[in-house]
Amino acid sequence: MSARERQQTGDQAFDMRGVFGALITSMSWGATGVWVNLAPTLSPLALVAWRLLLAALLFLVFFPRVRGGYGLVAAGLGGLLVAYYLAAVFAFQHAPVGEVSLCIGCAPLFVLFYRALGGHLPAWHESLAVVMTLAGLLVIVRPGLGGAWVPGTGLGLMSALGAAALTAAYASIHRHLALQAHAPNGAEIGRAAFVPLGLALFGVAWLSGGSARVLPPDMSAGAAVLGLGIISTALPTLAVAVASSRLAPFLNTLIRLSTPLFASAFGWMFLAQQPTWWTVVGAALILSGLLVQSLTPRRPQRLGGGG
Repeated sequence: MSARERQQTGDQAFDMRGVFGALITSMSWGATGVWVNLAPTLSPLALVAWRLLLAALLFLVFFPRVRGGYGLVAAGLGGLLVAYYLAAVFAFQHAPVGEVSLCIGCAPLFVLFYRALGGHLPAWHESLAVVMTLAGLLVIVRPGLGGAWVPGTGLGLMSALGAAALTAAYASIHRHLALQAHAPNGAEIGRAAFVPLGLALFGVAWLSGGSARVLPPDMSAGAAVLGLGIISTALPTLAVAVASSRLAPFLNTLIRLSTPLFASAFGWMFLAQQPTWWTVVGAALILSGLLVQSLTPRRPQRLGGGG
């Protein structure tokens, strides 16, 4: 039975290859903060440049041919991805990886916000999800209000929320283009944007900090750069495609909620970043809110004149 037939019958909800793909995706993205923290001397610009160029190299090897006519659109979407990567790397360098991952995981809230700007009121369960998720974020930032954070943590979490807004914008725009049958795929986006933007970021990083801020100083940092580019960029790009084609959307979304849990576990094991009780309670609220948002198919209401 093909993937399309499984999707029509609902059998793919228990497809173990799809489940494995979704788990690999969550684990790969959850490891991002560890790679970033293992190369602390490199600038965010250099880390993103390495990530882009390694991914672009893989795209060139495995996808040597791409469709024409998507240059400007692909470059624009690639620019959004690069901005997301920059915000995420900066966040991981300044705040605990578990808390950063939770903030980035709030991207669905920004999707609701963009839909509201377009004239779609959220359904009741989506409004409840917003309240629960915002409550979780407030619980997480509570220690910072009392001065318990390391300097820069608050800025890192703000950058993580910016990353969430950027990835939500990317997903929303890409979905809109897909409905018009004018959406470039990942390889086309990578080919159009990653090489020129990666080289530009390298140049800026080199001019602003020299080789010490661009080149990995030791084997550990070199391994971190490779892990960031291959394990946390190329691998999930392939795995998420498998999961999306073989799993029901709800199950796929449910498994993806495990990304912050993997990030917290990896931060604890490899970076000694033990979650506080504030983080645990806030995480429970955020993940519960995101789960509530995915429970019921949305039936959008329209505001007058919305597009």
